[in-house]
Amino acid sequence: MTVKNPENEWIRRIVNGDERAFENLFRAYYGRLVIFARKYIVDRDLAESLVQSVFVKLWEKRATLQIDRPSAYLMVAVKNHCLNELKQQKIMVSVESGNSQLPDEAEEELSSEELIEKVHEVISEMPPQRKKIFYLNRFEGMKYKDIAQNMGLSVKTVEAQMGKALRFLREKLPQVIESHRLL
Repeated sequence: MTVKNPENEWIRRIVNGDERAFENLFRAYYGRLVIFARKYIVDRDLAESLVQSVFVKLWEKRATLQIDRPSAYLMVAVKNHCLNELKQQKIMVSVESGNSQLPDEAEEELSSEELIEKVHEVISEMPPQRKKIFYLNRFEGMKYKDIAQNMGLSVKTVEAQMGKALRFLREKLPQVIESHRLL
């Protein structure tokens, strides 16, 4: 018998101190999470460090873990680490320069952060199945075929839902999309 979502089993085993399950979870998500972190943090080494930090904290708090959706939990944790890092960088720039103005680069990074938040708000308005398909493809890097198999849908259905999701985003965020060329 194959487990449909091995991640939930890994979490259960990690809570019990199973290092192999932790390694499996790490290998399954590390690459995707680094790519996700780079949407916030330009420096690859820093992005990798932040993702590693999330996994270290996960291991340290393993005895008290209560995670239903490991992929969502890890994405939120990485996002929060990235945003905290950006805030810390902003504070350091202000202290070092002795003024409260951010350099243009930091302002652009923060506007990108705001843009990402707006996009997530619009995505949250989508029907549940469409939203899940969109997240799996765009944020977890899954191919349409894999999404279809995972969700018990046809590839054509996944393609149609992605098309509707992209049209919805274009309608809701026309000037944002044009200025940042997201889609």
